[in-house]
Amino acid sequence: MNMDLRSSTRAAVTFPVRLLNDSKIGEGTVINLSVPGCAIETDLAVEPGDYLELRVMAPDQARPLAVELAKVRWTSCHKVGIEFIRVRRDHQSRIQSLIRPLLDELVPETDSEKRELAAA
Repeated sequence: MNMDLRSSTRAAVTFPVRLLNDSKIGEGTVINLSVPGCAIETDLAVEPGDYLELRVMAPDQARPLAVELAKVRWTSCHKVGIEFIRVRRDHQSRIQSLIRPLLDELVPETDSEKRELAAA
């Protein structure tokens, strides 16, 4: 599966995360983040199609960001692609607030760069 096909731009981050499902608990690092999903580096053995609950420890946050239901979309070595399925609205807003400044840094300088990004 092509891991670069996604519906929104992800921001590069390094946030600790706890992953939970019915029978496993593990830890990892969120390496990129968007409102609809993320990529995580972890040693936890998961498979595409597995469902997880996530607790992301973002900086300057009093409590973890909670993703109540997430689906594993792909795995590669120790990396996992995650789609968020159920996230409370206030936690979605927190994710947007965290990634907005990072994505603003990626804004292209010229119209040709904008067209290149739109075509990608």
